[in-house]
Amino acid sequence: MRAATQTRYGLDAIEIGDRPIPEPGPAQVRVRIEAAAINPADWHMASGRPSFLRLTEGLRTPRKEILGADMAGVVDAVGEGSTWRVGDEVFGGSKGAFAEFGLCADDRIATRPAGMSFAEAAGLPIAGVTALQAVEHAAVEGKRVVVNGASGGVGHYAIQIAKASGASHVAGVCSASNVAMVNDLGADEVYDYATDDFTADRFDAVIDCAGSRTGSEIRRCLTPEGRWVLLGPPKGGRVLGPLPFVLRQLSRSLFSKTKTIAFVAEETDERLRRLGDLVRNGQLQTVIDKEYGLADLRTAFDHVESARARGKLIIRV
Repeated sequence: MRAATQTRYGLDAIEIGDRPIPEPGPAQVRVRIEAAAINPADWHMASGRPSFLRLTEGLRTPRKEILGADMAGVVDAVGEGSTWRVGDEVFGGSKGAFAEFGLCADDRIATRPAGMSFAEAAGLPIAGVTALQAVEHAAVEGKRVVVNGASGGVGHYAIQIAKASGASHVAGVCSASNVAMVNDLGADEVYDYATDDFTADRFDAVIDCAGSRTGSEIRRCLTPEGRWVLLGPPKGGRVLGPLPFVLRQLSRSLFSKTKTIAFVAEETDERLRRLGDLVRNGQLQTVIDKEYGLADLRTAFDHVESARARGKLIIRV
């Protein structure tokens, strides 16, 4: 099978070549991958930056040879004890999604929603689950919430999920070129980050996908018991990246009624099914900025690094 592989860190080390087709183990399935999504997390893993990630991903060389994590496709083989069947159309997490076939754990996939293309479904897992958990942490029901970075991969889902979760007012922050898109996704108000200052207003929760404002600026726009869900902190240095910034904000939160929340998204079949339900109810859609072929993966990574993606970037396998 064709796959995007990497035997050392660095985007220049990515190669497209042939690898053996994997066999599913217990409670696993093999999926013929139709489309995969590329995420900022994939860029970090491929580049090996910030360096502290290598403590878990491999000190000198990446532990995962095949890149990618998010996919949608068709089950073509099942392992012992699997609850899935050959022919099932699924989306979710894969051990190496930038390949023609990938192995998936039973509890990391869900049924592809009817009417949603493979490309659209491939965009959901990491970004959709992150947005879902962020909205939960923000406790938005009946509240005023603003999504900073509302046109990006996570942000465009967060706008929709906040609306579906009963927020009384959902605002988005994005560039002027994306205002219409964010409005179409259901935002009640949209700020152009170049000309409007959302921190001059008042919110019960800030879902921050952009990390473009200081902690003091964010806190001044929160109600006394407001919540700052920090998803996209500043990049920081090459070694520790955003970790010092995040730890500072969390420590300050200990002595304040306003709360700063940071978390690592966890894809589960239950959360994936909830995303599928939102899609089926007409409350959630995927906006695709651009689709790339597997051979153009390096160009797709450059697009990710630019932080200018509008919605999701998809890899056609």
